[in-house]
Amino acid sequence: EMSFDGDLEIQFEISGTDAVIHIEGSGAVAEEELVLGIATIKMDSIKKWISISKKVMKLRGRSFLEYIYKELAHKIAKKAADVFVGAVAALPAVPTATTPSAAVVTEAPGITTILKAISELSDEANNPVIIMNKRTKVAFVDAARAANYASDIFEGCEILYNNSLPAYGSATAGQVYAIVGDLEQGAIKTKPTEENDEPEFIFDEITRKKENLVEVLGEQ
Repeated sequence: EMSFDGDLEIQFEISGTDAVIHIEGSGAVAEEELVLGIATIKMDSIKKWISISKKVMKLRGRSFLEYIYKELAHKIAKKAADVFVGAVAALPAVPTATTPSAAVVTEAPGITTILKAISELSDEANNPVIIMNKRTKVAFVDAARAANYASDIFEGCEILYNNSLPAYGSATAGQVYAIVGDLEQGAIKTKPTEENDEPEFIFDEITRKKENLVEVLGEQ
C-alpha cells in the first residue's frame, strides 16, 4: 500500500532483453533494450451518504450510529473492490504505453483451468488468489466431480468472491469470469494518510436542520 497526494504515475516494463554472460576478453555486450510504459492511478474518491432524523438517532443511540458507519464503510469497500476487479478484467492481452497487460486463458471451468491460469503468471507471483462469482465455483466443483478428480482443482489458492464478475453459466463469449493473480505484487491500494486506512466520515447537522435531518457521508 502507498500513501500520497494527487495522481500517481507508475512505470512498468513492456519488454526488456535478458542479461548475458560475458566471456573475459571478448567484445562488449549489447546494451539492454528496455521498453517502458506509464500507468496512471487517479486519486478519485468513493462516497456514500445517508440522512438520519435526529429523533431516530436519539432513540437508537450510539450503537445505531456505529451500524450506519459500518454500512457506509462496507458499501465503499465493495465499490472499490468492484472497480478494481473490473479494471483487471478489462486489461488488454498486449501491453500499451499506458496500460499493462494480463494473459488470458480461454477455457470452461475444468480440472486444470486454474493451473493453466497460474502458469501464465510472472515469476514474481508467489501468492496467487482466485477471484470469482460464488456461482462459478459450482461449475468448477461439478467439473471435478464429473471427472472423478480427487485433487484440489484450485491448487491451494485462496478464493475471493466478487459477484461483480459474471457467473460462468451466465457469461457471454469473451467475458472474464475468473481472475487469478498475486494481489501483493499486482495491485496498489492508495490511502489518505499513513495513519488512517479507514473511510473518513463527515457529520453534517446544519444543511438540513429545518427538516430535523442529519447527513452522514463516508468517503475514501
